[in-house]
Amino acid sequence: MKRVLIIILLVVILGACSQQENDTSGERDEGIIVDIKKETSDENYYLILTLPSVEGINISDKTRDELIELAVENNGAFYRVTQEKYEEWNLEIGQRIIGYYSDVGESQPPVLFTNKIEVFSQ
Repeated sequence: MKRVLIIILLVVILGACSQQENDTSGERDEGIIVDIKKETSDENYYLILTLPSVEGINISDKTRDELIELAVENNGAFYRVTQEKYEEWNLEIGQRIIGYYSDVGESQPPVLFTNKIEVFSQ
């Protein structure tokens, strides 16, 4: 009887541990905002384009298409954020951010669906 109770207890503990590992706020990504555009298909959302680094890159003289190409080449990403969150976070080009996402859209560069962005520096 004791063995059965110990086995049941171990199964419950292991099950709780595996649930705890999966219960996170999602993946984490860091980058510098290089472009911001209101989404054309749904104007309640913004697409925030980020690059991991802009060292040696003058982003001010690049077109949006060139920035997107740089993002594809350098593991950049779009963040899709609601207008409310965009205004709350006061996002601007040049800010280094950490974004937490749980879903990724299949595109190049990928679109990361997020509800949490932390501004790291400007």
